Amino acid sequence: MYLRSLFIMLLLFTAIQATPHTLTVDALIKIALEHSPDIDISRFDFEGAQQRAKYTEGFYLPRLDAALNGGKQRAELKNHTTNYSDMLAGSLGVSQLLYDFGKTSGRISGAHAETLALQAQMQQVISDKILEVKQRYYDILKTKSIIEVERKNVKLQEEQLHRAQRYLASGIKTIIDVSDAKVRLEQARLDLENARYELEEQRARLEETLGYVPYNGNYILYSRKLSLPKVSKTLPRVKTSLYRLQSFAYDHRYVLQSSRHIVSGAKANVKAEKGDYAPTITLNGQYSRQHVDDTVLALSPEEQGQVTVTMNWNLFSGFQTDASVEEAKINVLKASSQVQSVKLAIKRQVLEAHISLRRNGNNVKLSEGIAHASHQKFIQAQKRYENDLSDYIELQDAQQGYIRSLSDLVNAYYDYFIALAQLDHAIGR
Repeated sequence: MYLRSLFIMLLLFTAIQATPHTLTVDALIKIALEHSPDIDISRFDFEGAQQRAKYTEGFYLPRLDAALNGGKQRAELKNHTTNYSDMLAGSLGVSQLLYDFGKTSGRISGAHAETLALQAQMQQVISDKILEVKQRYYDILKTKSIIEVERKNVKLQEEQLHRAQRYLASGIKTIIDVSDAKVRLEQARLDLENARYELEEQRARLEETLGYVPYNGNYILYSRKLSLPKVSKTLPRVKTSLYRLQSFAYDHRYVLQSSRHIVSGAKANVKAEKGDYAPTITLNGQYSRQHVDDTVLALSPEEQGQVTVTMNWNLFSGFQTDASVEEAKINVLKASSQVQSVKLAIKRQVLEAHISLRRNGNNVKLSEGIAHASHQKFIQAQKRYENDLSDYIELQDAQQGYIRSLSDLVNAYYDYFIALAQLDHAIGR
């Protein structure tokens, strides 16, 4: 009884393990965000910028240094004998920046702007990854639907072969119809196999995009069964105007936000470079204490300290400061031009995505009508062939036209969803 129960549990466990996991596009996006090395690389760049900003902020804090020395000391004075003594000395120094006329504050602002720019770049990489996952997802659904169309083609070709063989046996048709039907059946089977191989390749590309193989490859993608050719009514509609889409993109595209932060950082660097024209004022404190032999105690102080305010001012540096300031100003102009370039690119991307969406939406409707008409033509061609009113070539042309119209409809349908994903990406949604 125990062994029987154990065997049943083992069978249930095996069945559960063998059942493929169904993944939606949202689940795939979540996996990509967790495992994609592209996102990890951008995140590491951002985290490195955070540490550089933290390092720069340290210039505002006091600097504390300690030193300890021990050894032999040699002292030789005129008309005196040379003395050798043991020496142990320690010192403690502290310095605090008081003011440097914007040099440090400019560096800190520039470092923070770089951090924000890289953070926006990381978000843009995530947005790019989401688009890539969606494209891979819809490409796979497209190929799976194409496989169903190819299966339908194989079935029709098998039926046609049986019909031709039956007509040949009855003496109605010739052997050439049977031979041609066999050739077209093998071609249909070849097309089906190629579509299956294409599906395997697309799964590999999807897993590369994810940076991970979910459930060790034991998964399927969620998809609604297409009711060909009636699919146009299931398309989501976009009623937002092109102007509003472009305005939304200017406010939400991370690549534009990153470019603007780069401009801010470049302006802060100008301020930092101009700080070299002015002095740097620091507060310094030094305390030292040493232990020496009694023979040289009178010649060397045992304890001493000092507090000073220091002003360092470079009066001439061979025009290096002038060159650095001018270069920083040029970088501001370059960064500002980059912002304008990015805005133009965003405007073009939104326009192209909007056009592609409208074009594919119309293609779906037109392909749907073509598929319906091709199906009617195929039915009529079958009847004409059966009544010996047409030859085999007319029938095959009608049949292949019908299959081709279904394939075109599948391509247009999923291209519409890819265009919708591209529009979402273009506006930063």
